[in-house]
Amino acid sequence: MSATLKTAACVALGLLAAAPWAATPAPMRPSGGAKYEVTRVLGPSWLHRLGLSVDESSMGQAGSWVSSPIASPLPEWDDALGAASDEVSVTLTGADLYRYSCQPCHKADGVGLPPVIPSLIGPVRATSPAGFKAQMKARGYDMDEATIRELTSQSERALRERLSRGGDKMPMFDHLESDEVDALLAYLKLLAGVPGLESRPIRISEPALRVGEHVVKGTCRICHDATGPGRDESVEIAMMRGVIPSLSSLLEQRTRAEVIRKVQLGLAQPLPFMTHGRMPVLDYLTADELGAVYEYLSDYTPRR
Repeated sequence: MSATLKTAACVALGLLAAAPWAATPAPMRPSGGAKYEVTRVLGPSWLHRLGLSVDESSMGQAGSWVSSPIASPLPEWDDALGAASDEVSVTLTGADLYRYSCQPCHKADGVGLPPVIPSLIGPVRATSPAGFKAQMKARGYDMDEATIRELTSQSERALRERLSRGGDKMPMFDHLESDEVDALLAYLKLLAGVPGLESRPIRISEPALRVGEHVVKGTCRICHDATGPGRDESVEIAMMRGVIPSLSSLLEQRTRAEVIRKVQLGLAQPLPFMTHGRMPVLDYLTADELGAVYEYLSDYTPRR
């Protein structure tokens, strides 16, 4: 391999290495076509898998740390909201999948929370032949088109693999099907400003409960174990003790309306003295999406 090609390969792979994406041995699932298999959430949170506390990492903390102003009226969410089910279908785009699985750590613009959470922009731009050619030209290297296509194709394959398999610090998303990865990657390229993209997003029709699964496995399980603490004391007391309640205990102690309030406003109860505690406010998730989370956890009981 020539010195120029070696340098180019190092640039491409270096952009991918900027994210915490060392290979993780996890199976790749085949596409499920129009019917997606919804499965329960299992095991410890991702922070526990890494041996970290919520104070030692910025993972999952890209929401707002400002509670809703006390003077603002609280929405009157009703527990009689339409229930999500496997029979009800919703249409998702890559932007939705990004909110569910990437935004909790990488923020809305993809720049992350350095030094723990690096930016997604560089690794995504490494998949663009036009962008890679311009970058190499700026570095003084004039490369042939075939080599550029080969290197950017390698970058895209590596990025797709990381979106499913995760890495040393990045959670795995092995529940994502191939068409979901396609939609997510298309949105990531749009977010990164990759040239030559179609403006129309990829749309996917999925069961409403699948939305709940996406949010739980892409957002909630970063910090919350599937099962464990929180059953024998109030969620507020558990949080004061530094214990993050498990997903199963939240179901036992919170109504759907309370979960929606907590996530969107930082208030577990509509009382002026309640604060958001140590959990960021994720007001980019809608009431319907959070209702689907509650239905998903109710229908697919979390397991160890």
